[in-house]
Amino acid sequence: MPQTWFVDTPPHGHSLAARSVAMLLDAPHDAAPAARMLDFLNQVAPVEYISLVAYAGIDRGDAPTLVEGHAHSAHTRNVTAECFAIYRRQYWRSDAATRIAQHLRYEAGGSAPVTALHFQPGDIPLASWRNEIYEREHLSDRLSFLYAPLPHTAYAINLYRDETLGGFQPAEIERLLAVAPLLRQAHRGALRLGAGTPVWEYFEPDVRIQRSLVAIKKRAPRLSPREAEVCARIACGLSADGIAAELDVAPSTVLTLRKRAYAKLAEAGLHGGRLALARLAG
Repeated sequence: MPQTWFVDTPPHGHSLAARSVAMLLDAPHDAAPAARMLDFLNQVAPVEYISLVAYAGIDRGDAPTLVEGHAHSAHTRNVTAECFAIYRRQYWRSDAATRIAQHLRYEAGGSAPVTALHFQPGDIPLASWRNEIYEREHLSDRLSFLYAPLPHTAYAINLYRDETLGGFQPAEIERLLAVAPLLRQAHRGALRLGAGTPVWEYFEPDVRIQRSLVAIKKRAPRLSPREAEVCARIACGLSADGIAAELDVAPSTVLTLRKRAYAKLAEAGLHGGRLALARLAG
């Protein structure tokens, strides 16, 4: 059975270096807050992947959505989007995190403690889910922090380790639980900074991508439709593998489209890269 904890405030006796705290304080201002959270978390305990997942409309049968997904190492393939696509298509209803999120959605704007859930592969009820995600991508386990920063909206920050790091050890879990309320606070800050944007647009990736696509087409009209689609997804924080999974093309095709798009942007005096595209799409 998965282990569960309820964390309201950081416990006494846990201290963090000023550099780590500053890193987390900057997260709400970052174009991809979860990426900054991942950097912060690795000052606490090794974490290879992070995904920020939004839950809304579960009572209507709507599946959760992936807001952000990142790998900590630049040399590690970011598998978060691919794994989430499989999870969203087949397994989210069987996840204990979904039941927790459904309950948290009715809390008034985040009054409940953070619920932490530690999932090891043996806790996964479906062998196909375990095989297609955890065994295929060599993941050791998952530690999830679930909370409701907005009324009727729950989020999960999911942390993953790969087999080379081994599973989360009790002492590491204790340190990570201690910073869970700080992560919730940083995410609330990101939501407040985006207050001019409708809440649905913040956490619904399809809407964010469409808004980015319209802006990029307007400001870079020389891009082909496919090049603009790739740039819009880069602006929203998707990796090349994630974009390939969404557009149903090979990762090499995404890299080719990205290269062509960046060349056209340069000719127009514009810059490529995630942060530059995020500004262009803003």
